[in-house]
Amino acid sequence: MVRYIFRCSDAGYQCSYEVEGNSPDEIIPKVKIHAKYAHNLFEIPDEKMKQFQAAVKEKKQ
Repeated sequence: MVRYIFRCSDAGYQCSYEVEGNSPDEIIPKVKIHAKYAHNLFEIPDEKMKQFQAAVKEKKQ
């Protein structure tokens, strides 16, 4: 089974936050919550959301 990982540092932040999931769709809601509380992004612009989505990668086993 393929696992996916998001690292906040891959989205351009100096932040050690990481989250894993079974699909990008499972990860993105968690990323939004993190962005809201850790980076004060209460509304995420489309360009930033694309950056977050691009940072979701397949996890190497």
